[in-house]
Amino acid sequence: MLDLLEKLEKLRITPFDQRSTLRAASSACGVARATLQRRVKGGQVVAHVSIVKPLLTDENKAAILAWCILHVQPDSLLFNNMYDTIHVDEKLFDLTAVRRRYYLLPGEEAPHRQVRSKRFITKVMMLAGVARPRWNAVSGFYFDGKLGIWPFIVQEPAVRSSSRRPAGTMITKEGRVNKGTYRKMLFQHLLPAVRERWPSVCNGELLRMQQDNAPAHISPMDTLFVAAAAELGLSIELCCQPPNSPDLNCLDLDLVSAIQARQRLWTQRSIEELVEAVKAAYWELPPSTINAAFLSLQGSMNLCILDRGGNAFKPPHIGKAKLQREGRLPESVQCSPETAAIISQLRIA
Repeated sequence: MLDLLEKLEKLRITPFDQRSTLRAASSACGVARATLQRRVKGGQVVAHVSIVKPLLTDENKAAILAWCILHVQPDSLLFNNMYDTIHVDEKLFDLTAVRRRYYLLPGEEAPHRQVRSKRFITKVMMLAGVARPRWNAVSGFYFDGKLGIWPFIVQEPAVRSSSRRPAGTMITKEGRVNKGTYRKMLFQHLLPAVRERWPSVCNGELLRMQQDNAPAHISPMDTLFVAAAAELGLSIELCCQPPNSPDLNCLDLDLVSAIQARQRLWTQRSIEELVEAVKAAYWELPPSTINAAFLSLQGSMNLCILDRGGNAFKPPHIGKAKLQREGRLPESVQCSPETAAIISQLRIA
């Protein structure tokens, strides 16, 4: 047993690239693969998946740090409840994934999937908007946080005939995403959805619409957006999260993955079926999942401050599902003592 532990200790001095597979790690420490696999299952060796994160400059870190501190209440050191914030983002959804996992019974034939080329898998870009769910005491209804999800698609006549339809038939194609189409999407879909579904819009509440820094996004000072919002009786401040900070958007954190997981429960064979599947997956998303994403966002902000604006941290796990079942799920995350000390130092400086 002691000899085995000594062999496993050789992994500490082995470069990470030389222990990225079970076979390579077995060769590096001189332990049989079967034995090493048992140690992984027993927890003596940990299998870790490394995800590439954005390379941050000093300016990026300073902007992220300032952004996160801005969301902390000075007196209580609780993060803002974010009830006035709308998160918007556009994501690409595929008709099928190149790699999928299925669970089969012994002797069952495995599915055989074919495409002409991975480059020609049907895709569609869709814009989603979410806010934090909560109970609206004025109307007596529960706001589920869902504003809508809309595809960037166009209808065009088919140039050539095929076995399925003659030339000139209107077909659905993926549309372009640029400032013009993005602004049009906000004006025609998102702003009316906010007007229709927001729980306290009639009170003149100032809302914040958070977007990332994609080239297709409009400027926070866009006069056309301000005018369109005012025309609907909305007071919305458009803001951009810091560059290279996907961990600061709820849709990037958890929600898009949750939508994709539900979307893939349906079989889709056309772009129309793909759009309908994504929409159905979005509207089936439980409000508790959206609320958990906002708490995960606050936890990520806490770790961002602790890392001085960096991204060298693991996503926080606080057992939100269990806390919700027990009725102990907090409305806002409390800053850790280490984070509070950093905030105090920066505010004094």
